[in-house]
Amino acid sequence: MRILVIADVHGQYKKLRKLVSKIKEPFDMVVTPGDITDMYSLPSEFTQLDIANLVVQCLLSMGKPLLAVPGNHDPYEILDIFEEYGVNLHAAARKMNGIMFMGYGGAATPFNTHFEPGEEEIKKHLFGLSSNVKEDFILIVHNPPKGTKVDATADGKHVGSEVIRNFILEKKPLLAISAHIHEAAGTDRLGETTLFYPGVCHEGNYGIVEITGKEVKCEIKKIDIK
Repeated sequence: MRILVIADVHGQYKKLRKLVSKIKEPFDMVVTPGDITDMYSLPSEFTQLDIANLVVQCLLSMGKPLLAVPGNHDPYEILDIFEEYGVNLHAAARKMNGIMFMGYGGAATPFNTHFEPGEEEIKKHLFGLSSNVKEDFILIVHNPPKGTKVDATADGKHVGSEVIRNFILEKKPLLAISAHIHEAAGTDRLGETTLFYPGVCHEGNYGIVEITGKEVKCEIKKIDIK
């Protein structure tokens, strides 16, 4: 299975449309790990939920199944839009194309953004979901696991989630896709799990993940969308 990963759209729906129009390679489904919208960059005639609708519709226009979790910039009401379109993976586990996916969105920050679940909340939901999953799965989160290449800021601080890190080490998903820390695009390993963040969508970045059995290959792609 090939998964297209589009992360951190941040409301830049026009750039997203350009990116989507230029992706020509095959894929079986789309995953977006949050920050569909942006609290601080919003056209005066739109609400964040208007933008969320435009972004989800654009991703669905590619004609493949879509799974989404919210980012810290996204309002909680975005979950209603995800449910309306049948793409929600926040606090949920779903099987797509024969593979189980599990997800949790949002991230704690110092900036008082919209969607900031606490560590205990994340722990309760993720470990609760995993108790019913007895097979290999893929984890989709906005907040990366702490102490890895995908949670390091430009000054080298690790600002990800300790709970998500512990969850990955204990439950051993095949792959954990995250977003949030724009300067931390790349791949890493945490225990038996591949970690992946393809970078910021509105800079022309996207990712392709290829899964064959237990083998996971991740690649960052870039397209000029200026």
